[in-house]
Amino acid sequence: MARGTLGGVAMGRRIVMDDHVVEATPVYVRQEARLRLEEIAEGMEGIPPDSAFWASIRVSRLCVVVRGWSFFYTCNPEMLRVTEVRGS
Repeated sequence: MARGTLGGVAMGRRIVMDDHVVEATPVYVRQEARLRLEEIAEGMEGIPPDSAFWASIRVSRLCVVVRGWSFFYTCNPEMLRVTEVRGS
């Protein structure tokens, strides 16, 4: 697991996708979603710690869409956690 920073805080880019949340999705969709979320976590490393983005993201629910499946997630300095998945 690569280490980085998220909002100036060390982050191991941990992506949490609990089985009970993603169980209805095909395995290949889950794998692609994980890759996209890892890319998102890496991209966040370049955002300055004092950016207004961090105040917003900590109280927002975000979404990445993979092959018609919506993966809703939250973000904190330790992880991106998938909280809900909706199929197309």
